[in-house]
Amino acid sequence: MRKTILLKAIALLLIISSCSNDDGEDLIDFTVNFSSETVGTSEEDTTKEITLSFSRPASEAGTINVTYTGTNADYGTDFTTTPDGASGTIAVSVAAGDQNASFTFNKLSNAIEGSTKSVTFSIDSFDQTDWKQGAKASTLVSYTPVAATGGVVDTENGGSTIPNQVYFDFSSATQIAVQRDTWEIALYNGTENRVYLNSALAVSAVEITGETDLLAITEASDLPETMDLFTYSFISQQMEPVSVSTLAGLLEGLPVGYEQYGNLDEGISFTDNAEGTLEGTAFSEVSTTAEENYVYIVSLGYEIPTEPAETGSIATTGDHRGFMKVRILGDGSTYTIQYADLAETESYNEVTVSKDDAYNLTAFSLSNGETVSVEPTKAQWDINLSGVFAYYGSQGPIVAGLTYSDYVLHNTLGDVGLYQVTIEEGVSSYANFSMNDVDESAFVYDNRAVVGSGWRDAFGGVVNENVYYVLKDGDGNYYKFDFTAYTNTEGERGHYQFTYERL
Repeated sequence: MRKTILLKAIALLLIISSCSNDDGEDLIDFTVNFSSETVGTSEEDTTKEITLSFSRPASEAGTINVTYTGTNADYGTDFTTTPDGASGTIAVSVAAGDQNASFTFNKLSNAIEGSTKSVTFSIDSFDQTDWKQGAKASTLVSYTPVAATGGVVDTENGGSTIPNQVYFDFSSATQIAVQRDTWEIALYNGTENRVYLNSALAVSAVEITGETDLLAITEASDLPETMDLFTYSFISQQMEPVSVSTLAGLLEGLPVGYEQYGNLDEGISFTDNAEGTLEGTAFSEVSTTAEENYVYIVSLGYEIPTEPAETGSIATTGDHRGFMKVRILGDGSTYTIQYADLAETESYNEVTVSKDDAYNLTAFSLSNGETVSVEPTKAQWDINLSGVFAYYGSQGPIVAGLTYSDYVLHNTLGDVGLYQVTIEEGVSSYANFSMNDVDESAFVYDNRAVVGSGWRDAFGGVVNENVYYVLKDGDGNYYKFDFTAYTNTEGERGHYQFTYERL
């Protein structure tokens, strides 16, 4: 019965079902654009993937012919391409069903200090007569860093199970996709010693106050003191008190769900807060005094389903991945992670991880016992299309574990500011918004969830056309961006698209 209630609640908040019949409808024009009008490179970059975006999936195979012009850059000496472009033309192949295509720019040299060096690539022709150039028919690849001027991005979140979270950097027009089940916790690299949970996997954690012996805790353990909590009843729409005195009892309400335990009035939450502040982590700040760091029980979240959802729906939550016990120590420059299966009483694993100032967080996989490359360096991403996002909080009458789809965060730990513009009388449309319209006082630097899921209407299955966003990155570049697609052209969710422009 409890499982049925949970499924109904999730269905009510997260799942839409919409079907369309395109039989007999004409396909929209097939147009090709460069995904960005400018691409910058650093001295360390040796290759750059140059992407061509399509207005719809290709209904037939074909070839896009791209030409180039170098400024102080010669083919074969300063750069090459893959496929080969020594003839002056790069033939980019397109397969039926492709939604984009790409070629590789191979940088063979760097620019001399003080000089300008670049290559401009242009769409020249197609072997399919009904294919057309779009508005962005060329892109400039610079041998030095340059902030991208704009583009259209089709994200790589991966479909209706939303297997990937995507990090996007506006100035470099770069997206990085990471499978969201590759890590459970992340260690903060700033001056404070903090531990974050993977909200994209619905990870949660509870402290066993006063307990420092990792091996003394098992599911059969009594809690040091009774915890007075609440659980939400979907049937009665009320919070019901729960007194928990054993670990086995606590585990029933630890995983994120509509029956998750917590007590917001007392500040008890087993997830990080939605805002992502340092003070809002489920783990207390790691003390440099070892005896002050207690054992935590970590719920490892949920498997990514292997089967896609029906068209128009999502399937992001599979089987529960189990529990581990974890204790984290720190000396200010390193973290020591002690961890073991909940039933283990003989030995535990221990890993030491050094802080790395280039990154906000260092991700760690409790399942595999190793650090994982997840976030780009803190200066190289602006928004995280996490896809799935879970935390304990309140929405309307519901005070419980909330799990969202199609969620977007911004890099508050990396000094990125963002605000939402709601279109109403007297407010500029997205097309007309300019640098003169920027409101410096509106930028939010202490709440990563400003975008959240408000950019789309889950029940209507459409993009929210009444909002767009303004962003200021850590280098002082200003961008506006607007979501333009919620699904792919076949109606499958988990395929997002947005357009952006530097102000």
